Amino acid sequence: MNLHAADTDTAHRVDARWQRLPTTWRLIQERGGPETLCRGVIELIEAASAQPQLRRLYPFTRQWTLWFSSCTRHPFKVEAPAAEPTPDGRFRVRSPSLNTVIAETDTAEAAIALVVDRLSPGGAAGR
Repeated sequence: MNLHAADTDTAHRVDARWQRLPTTWRLIQERGGPETLCRGVIELIEAASAQPQLRRLYPFTRQWTLWFSSCTRHPFKVEAPAAEPTPDGRFRVRSPSLNTVIAETDTAEAAIALVVDRLSPGGAAGR
């Protein structure tokens, strides 16, 4: 596969993932997933999908946490902070390693703004 075809394939995978992820979480919610956490993940996905800097990255979820990877296959390359809902309806932003809580916010939009703020111009985490 030539370089241009690889770039196009990656872009298609990223776009398809952004399209599928909210539907997946709505199904989890409909099938009895914890209401507050499911709604929180959906709100995070929707807020993140509105950010061009994040739309270039591959979104995935694990343990109620929204992650962003610079590659579309395992092993994922996580360089951006992760965002997660809390049981009380707030949102938490953590370092890529999850070892450090960067902040807690009242809205998904504020949490995603913190994620974007910590991206370097090339899409990798900064600061």
